[in-house]
Amino acid sequence: MKTIKINGKEYIANENESILSVAKRNNIDIQTLCYIEECMNMSHCGVCLVEIEGKEDLVKSCSTIAEDGMSIRTNNERVQKAVKERVSELLDKHNFKCGECKRKGNCEFFDIVVKTNAKKSEFIDYSDVEIDDRSKAIVYDRTKCIHCDRCVTNCNNKSGTYAVRFENWDKSFDDTNCILCGQCVTTCPVDALYEKSHIERVKNALKDPNKHVIIAMAPSVRTALGEVFDMGFGVDVTKKVYTALRKIGFKKIFDVNFGADMTIVEESTELIERIKKGGPFPMYTSCCPGWIRLVENYYPELLDNISSAKSPQQMFGAATKTYYPSISGINPKDVFTVSIMPCTAKKFEVDRDEMVNRGLRNIDASLTTRELGRLIKEYKIDFNSLEESEVDLAMGEYTGAGTIFGATGGVMEAALRTTKDLVEGICLENVDYEEVRGLDNIKEATVTIGGVDYNIAVINGAVNFVEFQKSGLMDKKQYHFIEVMACSGGCVNGGGQPFVSSKVREKVNFRKLRASVLYNQDENLTYRKSHKNKSLMKMYENYIGEPGGEIAHELFHVHYNRKNN
Repeated sequence: MKTIKINGKEYIANENESILSVAKRNNIDIQTLCYIEECMNMSHCGVCLVEIEGKEDLVKSCSTIAEDGMSIRTNNERVQKAVKERVSELLDKHNFKCGECKRKGNCEFFDIVVKTNAKKSEFIDYSDVEIDDRSKAIVYDRTKCIHCDRCVTNCNNKSGTYAVRFENWDKSFDDTNCILCGQCVTTCPVDALYEKSHIERVKNALKDPNKHVIIAMAPSVRTALGEVFDMGFGVDVTKKVYTALRKIGFKKIFDVNFGADMTIVEESTELIERIKKGGPFPMYTSCCPGWIRLVENYYPELLDNISSAKSPQQMFGAATKTYYPSISGINPKDVFTVSIMPCTAKKFEVDRDEMVNRGLRNIDASLTTRELGRLIKEYKIDFNSLEESEVDLAMGEYTGAGTIFGATGGVMEAALRTTKDLVEGICLENVDYEEVRGLDNIKEATVTIGGVDYNIAVINGAVNFVEFQKSGLMDKKQYHFIEVMACSGGCVNGGGQPFVSSKVREKVNFRKLRASVLYNQDENLTYRKSHKNKSLMKMYENYIGEPGGEIAHELFHVHYNRKNN
């Protein structure tokens, strides 16, 4: 333990603890921009300067270890002047057009500019600088980038792929080994990285009198959209969203949770078939497009182990272009299907060549949670004051199993509920699989189904799958079913969710709070198993036939190929 002084007051510092860390623990304000505690990105921006008595030069507090006897100043005139000058240098290189910026109101750089009262000293003409929008998922605006390196560090720590590199950005993200998870976007402090917008696609469809525009949101959207409207973390806004979507003008309000239930019915059927045939094992879940990109680009030998079941988004989309027209009397070509997703990789997924059935694309447009928030604001809807309303039931009903998809372990738990019922031929009352819940990096369990033990694993985040592969665990025992989600915490922490500043991330377990919405819904819904969804079973009975059957395979299954970009 060491004793240091900060602004004349004594504090205790731990071994190898930085000055910034000591300051943060004691609520002493030091400006930071590049620093992210969870990834330990530091020493790029030079904003966190402090003065140490006896040292000629100011130091970066994020990377300077506190030593016994140090006397540190964080707020004297010299420090304030130096920080202001550094922020001005960054500002000179930044296309500072806040009025039209999507990050207006939640830009970390703007907050520092205001606090330091920094000014531009030169103005650069950015008219010849192109915005790189070649990717189907992620856009890079070079004019906004402040080279804080947050995106690079977050990519390394969250995806394990080291795909984001400044030297790679002569290519589209899609043409690199990037998995398009969007964690680089969520950590960007400015508007240099953002999702490829589908808002205009949606607005044009809404204006077209010949289009029957339907929309559905993913499980995680309802857990986080309230944050856009300052409602706090962990607020369930499901029924307010339904109302807002009706006000915007969508013809039918459905729910992707219906597609999640569909996915479980198909995926469980496939798992049971593999059990009967003795493999191939392990079977991996296929719901996450970032995970699919990871396999295609880095582990193509695992492609045959991926479940052929499409993601809930794509299954839902396929059903809206086939089953829904059959019960509504609408020409399938007139149906325009919009999904609302917590994910940037979903945008890539909807435009994949494979995602077409009977000549029609499964999903026509995919909005992120952030985009939906912007759309609601654009339509001048007072979201906080909205009355709640119900979903349209034809493809809107869902079970608790469908809703927990948004949390890590949720797909596994939902699949086990249905698989165990179908194999054992009884309706089991105990449906909670606590062992696959939570934010641990790798969760393992052995479950008994039909008197036989099966080894399962839940991998929480792409980087942890990389570690899982390196660990040798696969050689020690036979795994039968493995869930992988690219984003830590699952879709509740997807790359399309509302921005959470670095300072809030240090204080609030927002992943857990968002996931709590899903588990609360699950606990309180009448049906908690996907095969108990009455509307879904009606669709199978009247149109699809048996799960895993000929029509189901035509519409709801797909095989991925090696690096199919």
